[in-house]
Amino acid sequence: MEFIRADRWYIKSRQAHSHQSWTRWKTQIINKWANDAWRFKVETAFESAKLNAYKDKDLPWFCQQKDRLTALYPYMSEFMINRKILRQCGGDLEHAVKSRSTEKSSAEDIINILEEETTRTRIGSSRVNLKARFNTPWKDSVDKNPK
Repeated sequence: MEFIRADRWYIKSRQAHSHQSWTRWKTQIINKWANDAWRFKVETAFESAKLNAYKDKDLPWFCQQKDRLTALYPYMSEFMINRKILRQCGGDLEHAVKSRSTEKSSAEDIINILEEETTRTRIGSSRVNLKARFNTPWKDSVDKNPK
């Protein structure tokens, strides 16, 4: 029902103000129709989406996170959006990308750095497999025939 009212409002407003950019329409729709439940849902989705180099591709994950932040905070600067997204990457990967980027780095630059770090190094990969590898008891790894 909410969608039908929003659709009618958009059509009538578009007829009255035909030559407007999509960013203006997007801002108007968010201001008029976004409610607290929607904001909570988007914030929760943003906070729960952590980058896993084995499971996620860098570009779609980054773009989805950027879209969520842009919908929640339309006036946030690109620098702050990039920093908030990098916080979702985890300690080592976040540090590696921040070290290689500047305040003027665009989203494209950040994505390129993310892809380089996750493909060249093991930063950002889950450590579950490493724990299993090193979880052998000490007595099994000691030489059975000491001299």
